[in-house]
Amino acid sequence: MNAERLSAQLRAARPADGEVVSIDRHGGEYRWRRGVMLPTGERPPDAWISYSGRWPVDDPEGWVAFFDDLLAELESMTGGADRCRWPLDEPWPRGH
Repeated sequence: MNAERLSAQLRAARPADGEVVSIDRHGGEYRWRRGVMLPTGERPPDAWISYSGRWPVDDPEGWVAFFDDLLAELESMTGGADRCRWPLDEPWPRGH
């Protein structure tokens, strides 16, 4: 399925906050499932991500920003934009 259909399916599925959902991409096609996606013997995905935070399915504007960010994070594994948000010279744990 394409990204638009993926977004629609995820919103319709209404994952609970904290529920793990895995997404992977093969070429231009995405698939998703509840829980952790395990290899099935087929070729590995080009990119994958699992997420278990808050799902803003009831907020149309928030959903668009959330979904765009989720896919950008997934795509960062394939040479997309660098999404590292942690300064390398800052110690753990990060303080404010």
